[in-house]
Amino acid sequence: MSALATEAPAAPLWVGRLVVRAAGQPLLHIGTEGAMAPAAPMFTVPLECCPDAEFAPGVRPWTGPVNVDRLCAACLRALRSELAPEPARLVAAGTVETLPEQDLDRQGRRLWAVPDLPSYSAPSLPAEHGGQPILWSEWIEAPKLSHYSSACAWCGDAGPCVMAGGRQGNPLSKGKLLRWFVAYRCAYCQEMRVYERAGAADLKPIAYFKPKSPKGARV
Repeated sequence: MSALATEAPAAPLWVGRLVVRAAGQPLLHIGTEGAMAPAAPMFTVPLECCPDAEFAPGVRPWTGPVNVDRLCAACLRALRSELAPEPARLVAAGTVETLPEQDLDRQGRRLWAVPDLPSYSAPSLPAEHGGQPILWSEWIEAPKLSHYSSACAWCGDAGPCVMAGGRQGNPLSKGKLLRWFVAYRCAYCQEMRVYERAGAADLKPIAYFKPKSPKGARV
């Protein structure tokens, strides 16, 4: 009888490393070797994708499952010692680009390439307000209202926008006032408004992030 040798699967590159989540985002980052987990959302944790802690994004500890799909691609490239991909060549929205002459369809017609609209990175949610940290939920699609247009007033994106909820304080702690927050963000131009809930229906604006696309880009 012959025995079959089985090879144990290799341990993931991030085993033993600190894994943190970007504040207000589902993206997971890998801390540099020896990085310590913060007790609250902080901007001083050196990451594989950003070893300089002064420029690192705000993060908080992560104790949930870790999979490659949720890990920061730049962190993985740094662990694998891979070079960053070449930046994409930007083409103005709405323009057409002529393909080489030999690229014709079966009827001999010239093909044209119409580039997709550019995408914009989302701003980070405020990590604190009034000197106290804010714990944010994941971004979700905002509810659609039949009597209210969900289109973005700036870029014209049909929407709906996305929203996230935040809080200060522990609901189980007695004697401490809970404070609730909500943020709304256009999924295209990334215009974002952050409010503090001041009563049953009143919202007090605390932060505003300008849109990154030209006005009327999706009209």
